[in-house]
This record gives sequence, structure tokens and C-alpha cells, in this order.
Amino acid sequence: MSYIPPHKRHSNDPNRPSPVPDSLENLKNSSAKGKVITYSKDAISKWFLIGTNGIEDEVPPSIKLVPVSSDSPECRRYGDKYLVLMNTNASKVEESEEEERTRWMLIAEKVEKDLAFAYEHAKKGSHHLPENVKLRLVARFGKLLFRRSQAEHWEKKTNRIFSTDVPTSFIQNIKSKAIPSHGFCLDMEKEVYVLQISHHTRPRSTIRCKCTVKEDGSLSMYKAELNPLRHFVVDVSCIDKSLDMRFMLASKRKMMTLTEKETSSIQGMLDLATIDSNVEGGLRWPLGKPSSENGYRVLEVCHARATTYKNKTLRLRVRETNGFSERFGTWEDERGVTLILQDINTKLQEQNTERGCVLEMLRDALGTMWDFLHSDVSLTG
Repeated sequence: MSYIPPHKRHSNDPNRPSPVPDSLENLKNSSAKGKVITYSKDAISKWFLIGTNGIEDEVPPSIKLVPVSSDSPECRRYGDKYLVLMNTNASKVEESEEEERTRWMLIAEKVEKDLAFAYEHAKKGSHHLPENVKLRLVARFGKLLFRRSQAEHWEKKTNRIFSTDVPTSFIQNIKSKAIPSHGFCLDMEKEVYVLQISHHTRPRSTIRCKCTVKEDGSLSMYKAELNPLRHFVVDVSCIDKSLDMRFMLASKRKMMTLTEKETSSIQGMLDLATIDSNVEGGLRWPLGKPSSENGYRVLEVCHARATTYKNKTLRLRVRETNGFSERFGTWEDERGVTLILQDINTKLQEQNTERGCVLEMLRDALGTMWDFLHSDVSLTG
């Protein structure tokens, strides 16, 4: 008998999963999707509101928090308990694109010092395991959602989440406008299955297994990572745009301590999986799986198709995913756009980096981000 995902079972199904064990409740957090989000001890988290007048030091009276629309993808994914920013002032000061772009790039001066600080602490923290840790600086596009309506709580990282799902029209505009204008060329295309796996001895961490499909249709794990460690997160609410932006530095932590027995247990679960495009996440297991006799359990499954572009200083990844959470019986389709700031990332890991050079690189990168956000004009979904 084939494995039936919980969201497709009837309420009287005797095989319906039992409630989430207490040990897994610790994995729930502000992301609302049950994903483990880990911040470093000295992590920096900031929030900016930017509009026609540039970066707002105080929230204007015209800016209100309203519940997400019932027909929005954010509501379908996170529920109606979240709020989004809305500008109730219909009038808008007319500015040229260059004036808007210049005001947007003031963010570079606001974050440059904190970003350098975050890099210093990230390098110190990973010094004893340099071969395991890879720092990654990215910009993501999406929508900021808030938990509380009180303005004094907006800046706290625990009270906001970032939905990385973007409309198809945004991706189409990126491909037709931003990619050609910034000299991007096709780098690679990849199709992978990503599994979030837990073990009862590590309730606060997950193993992220990336797998490819072998010729015989079975899965082969080529990389295992711990959940990323965040060092620096800057969220920017772009009140005059359809989308917001997140600027983030995180450590990708390659798993180097899996024993032969642990690897065998994980691969054993993968061997039982069957690729099936008709189920959420693209994988199914025999009834009663996916888990191993040695305490491993698959928490989430994601089928991802990614196209990567590159130019001299940046990489751009456009990703489509279909995922399913075994823990919560929820599923989602998502389209995401990530800008990987590889030149700044390399520069900030050098010794005695010149601040002026970094500031200029940040301005250039933010100029590209603005061009991406500016191509969201007339988004329809």
C-alpha cells in the first residue's frame, strides 16, 4: 500500500499520524512553517521602512498594519494571523527613477558598519571548523509579514517573518528586463530533492540532505548540512513597491560528523522513497515511513528546480519548489528569487578590508536590488 500524505487522509483514517511529539514542538518558531531558524549569539537584526522620502526614521501616520488578504498566497500559507504594511495615503510625490534609486542606496550607509561587525564575529565563531563553514551573503525578494500591530515591536526578529514566494510576473519581468540590463548569463540548471531530517537526540537541529536522482530512479545524497546559522538580517519594507527585500548573512554548515552507521540509516530511508509527481514534495514512502529504525525521521520534503545566472560580481538564482511538511501536514508551491552577493562576501572575509571599498560595493549591489524591485511594476500575480 502506498504512503498517503496526512493532508490527503480522511479524518477516520486509522493510520492518521498522532499529534506532534513534545520533542518536535521545539522546532516550531516564528517562521510559521516549522522550519528551524538559528541565530548566532551576536546576530544583528534590523528593519527599515523606505518610501518616496527615502528611509523613514519614524513610521508615518499613513502607514498601517492590516491583516493579509484572504485570497493572498501569504494567507493560504501562513493563515490570517499575520499583518502586512499598507500605505493609506493615495497621493505620491513624483520623483525620477534616478532620485528613487539614490534614496534607496542610502541603505548601504545604514548597514555597512553592522555588516562588517557581523563578518568579524562570524569568522571568529567558525575559526575552529573552517572547512565545514561557508559564509553566504544574499538578498531575497518577497513580502514581510508581522505578528503584532504595536510599532515598537516591529523591529524584533521574532515578530516578523519573510515570505520568499514571488509572483510569476515578477520572475518574468526579471528575466526580460533586469537580467539583460545587468549582463547576466545562464550558469546552470539543477533539479534536486531536499529533505529535512531530524534525530531524537538533536531536537533543536535538523540535517538538510540534498539529493539527486540516479539512472535507476533512486535518490543519492550528495550533501548534508546543518540548519543555517544567521549572523545578520536586514529587512526592508518597500512601501511603494509590490515586494520587500531581505539582506542576510548566514553560515552554511556542512555536516562532517556523520558516522558510517548514520549515513547508512539516512540512505536506507532514501532507498525506500519513490519519485511520484502526483504527491506533494514529489516523493512517497511505504505506509508507516519515512523514518528509520535508528531514530531518524523525515520532517520535510521539497522538490526544487533552480536556474542560476551570473555576471562578474553576482549570481542570481530563480527557484521553483514544491514542498510538503510531514510534521504539520501542510504543503506549498513557491517561486523564489535570490541574489547572491559573492564579490562583497569574498571582500569582507579578507584581512584589513577597506571600509570605503565595501561601501561602494554595497551601493552597487543595492542599485541592482532596486532595479529588480523596480521591475515589479504592474505585478498581477
